Amino acid sequence: MKLLGYTPDVDQTVEGVITACSAFIPTEKGMQAAPSAQSTGINALAATCYGAAAVRKLDNTTRIIAGTGTKLYELAGTSWSDITRASGGNYALGGANAWRIAQFGDTTLAVAKSDTLQYSSSGAFANVTGAPKASIVETVAGFVFVFDTNEVTFGDSPNRWWCAAQNSYTDWTPSIATQCASGLLVSTSGKIFAGKRFGDQIVVYKERAMYIGTYVGAPQIWNFQQVPGEAGCNSQEGVVNIGTTDNPIHLFMGIDNFWRFDGARPVPLGEGILKKTIYAEFDDAYADRVKTVHDRVNSRVYFYYPKTGSNGVPNGCVVYHYRTNQWGRDDRSIECALEYVSGGITWDTIPFGTWDTINSSLSWDSAFWNAGSYTPAIFDTTHTLNSLDGTATSSSFTTGDLGDDDNYYLLSRAKPRWLTKPTTATMTNFYKANEGDNLTTGITTTMDRSRFDTLISSRWHRLQFDMTGDAVLSELVVDLMADGEE
Repeated sequence: MKLLGYTPDVDQTVEGVITACSAFIPTEKGMQAAPSAQSTGINALAATCYGAAAVRKLDNTTRIIAGTGTKLYELAGTSWSDITRASGGNYALGGANAWRIAQFGDTTLAVAKSDTLQYSSSGAFANVTGAPKASIVETVAGFVFVFDTNEVTFGDSPNRWWCAAQNSYTDWTPSIATQCASGLLVSTSGKIFAGKRFGDQIVVYKERAMYIGTYVGAPQIWNFQQVPGEAGCNSQEGVVNIGTTDNPIHLFMGIDNFWRFDGARPVPLGEGILKKTIYAEFDDAYADRVKTVHDRVNSRVYFYYPKTGSNGVPNGCVVYHYRTNQWGRDDRSIECALEYVSGGITWDTIPFGTWDTINSSLSWDSAFWNAGSYTPAIFDTTHTLNSLDGTATSSSFTTGDLGDDDNYYLLSRAKPRWLTKPTTATMTNFYKANEGDNLTTGITTTMDRSRFDTLISSRWHRLQFDMTGDAVLSELVVDLMADGEE
């Protein structure tokens, strides 16, 4: 049987469902043990990471910026260089504030609503005089946008947008001539939580509403139209663009479902597959802390979210493969997620004294060695940047129920068709006489010649596989023989 991916909400008697899994995610060829988080060789930040991004300048060089509650840093080799503003002192992020970072030409912009918009072309950041305070910054079509703003003219306006003058990040004086403008999105309730580029347009997200902004020129400058439906998103980091400039596509985690938006209408992704299971454990009081990261090489998006009892720390994760439309799971606790772009290492810049002192967790295919490569990465709870491309450690998956209510079936063998065989693997059989009964734990067998042999008779069988090391599985062959009827 072909595996259907992580499908806990699907009828458990459907062939190919995976009712539970751990560190097991989809690929174009089936399912695989999730790559581990491994060291990039970079020193830990001084404190909790409240936002980070890899941005590209016009010459295609990359800057990696990360922020804590008091400072902004830039990655320099394997250390973090303090580039906090030279004038104005340390920052003071409060409450749910987070750093949001965008690139405008050769200038890096950073916002947190507790402080003034920051800019840096190189070295230390500085205040953008006259700019609104804002919780979100994005750039599109020659404009710098900020959302959920606070400034002297309109005060604290959670549902307000501003754009600076065209081709400027310093001019925030409204003018038809310069095309600096501001407006409110009030046809639906609530604050603005996200604003993301969508080709040459911009999509703005409230909790249960979306607006698409289009540049129309003077005198209106930008026109925002509400998207039909009640889809929305509570987090700037909960939206990721998997498309291209000509064909943008947003994937996002909303307050009650996962969605895909291609410019026409939002389409639900989790309905009847995993929505019920995930949102039963999702702590929506901290929905603004959802994080996503795009694994563009493998066509996957990691959605990190806080579970109930985590005090807002994103510690759950589902992984969506947008070409196969299948899901997996890879839970871990994180502070922040980003696409990491390595500067690469040469013989002259290798940060270890001798080969004997190289960190043993640093594999040869780590992003640490590969200049310019995009790799999904996370800051863990020790404030350390890890790339998600390490050798898999432990993983598991559990099938649905195999059998029916009329016959007893003898389970004699299960043979996974491995494309990459794990280092070790075991299979545990669970069984029951009727659907609706509690499962009884059977025996655990160890993989021998890539298969698992056992002899257990029951009407229903459920199989749990536990693996170590890298593993890729295309399908599963299970030998069941009817051995009696009633």
